[in-house]
Amino acid sequence: MSGNLKITSWNVEWLDKLLDNVNDKKQKRIDAIAEELNTIDADVYCLQEGLKGEVKMELFCSSNLGGKYVPVKAVGNDYKMQGRQWIWFLVKKELKDQVSLLPTKIYDEFSSSSWDVNYWSDFETAQHKHYRHPQVLILNWQDVRLELIGLHTKSKYVQSGKSDWNAGGDRKKDFIKNAIKARIKMTTEVANVRDYINTKFNQVPNPAIMVMGDLNDGPGKEFFEKQFIFFDLLSNLQGDVFEAERFLNHALFDFEDNLRWSVHFKDFIDEDRDPKILLDHILFTQSLVDGSLPIIIESQSGYVEHEIHDLINANNPKYAQTSDHKPVSVVISKKEEP
Repeated sequence: MSGNLKITSWNVEWLDKLLDNVNDKKQKRIDAIAEELNTIDADVYCLQEGLKGEVKMELFCSSNLGGKYVPVKAVGNDYKMQGRQWIWFLVKKELKDQVSLLPTKIYDEFSSSSWDVNYWSDFETAQHKHYRHPQVLILNWQDVRLELIGLHTKSKYVQSGKSDWNAGGDRKKDFIKNAIKARIKMTTEVANVRDYINTKFNQVPNPAIMVMGDLNDGPGKEFFEKQFIFFDLLSNLQGDVFEAERFLNHALFDFEDNLRWSVHFKDFIDEDRDPKILLDHILFTQSLVDGSLPIIIESQSGYVEHEIHDLINANNPKYAQTSDHKPVSVVISKKEEP
């Protein structure tokens, strides 16, 4: 680690299901995931679709990662996550005394635990909240308080979407209505995260905040944005360019265009869309690039882990592929003395 800190975000694709009734095929994939994590060698991981519950995650780290990493646990099991796809922060064991998880109650106080939503042309107000509550890692490094927000937006309509879309008629109309509703829900989730970030700016002048995770708009991104909703998740999270000091930079802003993707998904709505899509993101506040802190993210410090991911999966059969998502990384450096 020395004067650098490597942070990696990775959706590991249903790790919890993988540990159900482990057989030889499942074990081969588990071993490949462990190899990828150890080879990337990040100091901090933000995992999405991780294991449900502390016991499983601790066992995975000790048994499969050789104790190199430890999960950052919440006080009193305070995660507020539903389902089996949990968000986890793992850190190298030498960092364990420098990290903690922000209590969800504090996060909710700075933003909100639930909020009002009015769907398109509907005057009846509904309530929404995070299905998977954002997890906020507090990391003290180089005398800087870093806040890393792990996020995995929730969409429920994709599973039968292709057949509904292709069926046409009322089924297609219902699919579109439900898809728009889901997109609005997800956008309110990132707006809630934005509220938390704005609160931090009202507390300290240069907060060092990072947001990372799987921000999946769902299929038909351009179709829905052009014809129905006219916005996307990322722009709502990044903030207003006219408040430049609060605008979030993207770790892959200056990464090569042809390499700026993390999944290969065929879009059944927009079949002409490039299947190489960037769903996995790392964003950060201006203080991490403007030289105001003793740490800095230099240019060309963010990248997709194509090479390691592809090398590990090259000789593996489909059932042992580590994940349908590629990890995304960024390196923070200790600023050199003038």
